[in-house]
Amino acid sequence: MGLKVVLPYLLVCYLFFYCKWVKGSRKLSKEEDLELDEQLKRLNKPALKTIKTKYGDIYDCVDFYKQPAFDHPLLKNHNFLLEMRSTSIPRRVSPKKKVPKLDFNLVNIGLEGGGCPVGTVPIRRTTKDDLIRAKIYSEMYASKINPLADDKPGTHYAVAQTKQNINYDGVGAELNVWNIPVQDSQYTPGRIKISNGAESIEAGWTVNPGLYGDNRTHLYIYTNAGQSHCFNAQCGYVHISREMPLDMVLGPVSSYGGKQYGMTLSIVKDKDNWLLRWDDPPINLGFWASHLFTNLGNTATQAEWGGEVFGNRNVGGAPGYLIFYGGSGGAIGN
Repeated sequence: MGLKVVLPYLLVCYLFFYCKWVKGSRKLSKEEDLELDEQLKRLNKPALKTIKTKYGDIYDCVDFYKQPAFDHPLLKNHNFLLEMRSTSIPRRVSPKKKVPKLDFNLVNIGLEGGGCPVGTVPIRRTTKDDLIRAKIYSEMYASKINPLADDKPGTHYAVAQTKQNINYDGVGAELNVWNIPVQDSQYTPGRIKISNGAESIEAGWTVNPGLYGDNRTHLYIYTNAGQSHCFNAQCGYVHISREMPLDMVLGPVSSYGGKQYGMTLSIVKDKDNWLLRWDDPPINLGFWASHLFTNLGNTATQAEWGGEVFGNRNVGGAPGYLIFYGGSGGAIGN
């Protein structure tokens, strides 16, 4: 049995505490600096073509088989094909009651000029500043300072979940896309998520200046597989779309009382992999190989969709107001 719901169109939770960011940084050691240089060499592969977006982001068109995912030790001896297509998408569980579709315009997608050449995939070029932000942000995120919620410090949720301990083969949702005002250590995503025990994968949009160095709305994924926990393509996610990269800026975005913009995403089990799909128009973005996981490699036991905000109270707290603009979502049962 699955669950399909519509989140409220607008849910506003006012949090009455003062939010102020105190900027701070620490100097990297010589060893850390050398380690970052080595990471840059591994991440930035030779490019057949380079595409620069209007936002200044640079995407390198890298040979499919040379993308960073295949540096993962569990993917060294892979037999994946660039021409991978979904062949066994499981059925979507029908709700007992009809669920209305959201009325929104689709966000613009794809890179300029039709994307990358055949045989290559777009990988966002990484700078040392990107790695430094990610390192400092990860340290801040992992710290356990003044919890604002029982299970995760500084985090507030507005989500719908399926019942646990029922097998699910996927999750999908229509998500309104917003640009929620956050600052520095704060972030907010609207996402879908599928999990089995401590392992999970999620995808959606996020505003995360600590990760990206800007306040724009980005497409993102997050992987929690065993001892590996990371955003985007650093934990073995394999990208296959030539037109749509991870990290891309999404727009236009919705405005309160104005035009609404959204996107449709799903994560579905496709043979031995978890496939990330952009559903309208249908595009296979990439996949997670099942052997990256212990429990989640076989099946998921819970699906979730909605949003959250995070902020460390000692360095700013969560945003002064928490806004989630929901969509319709569905779990896919087997």
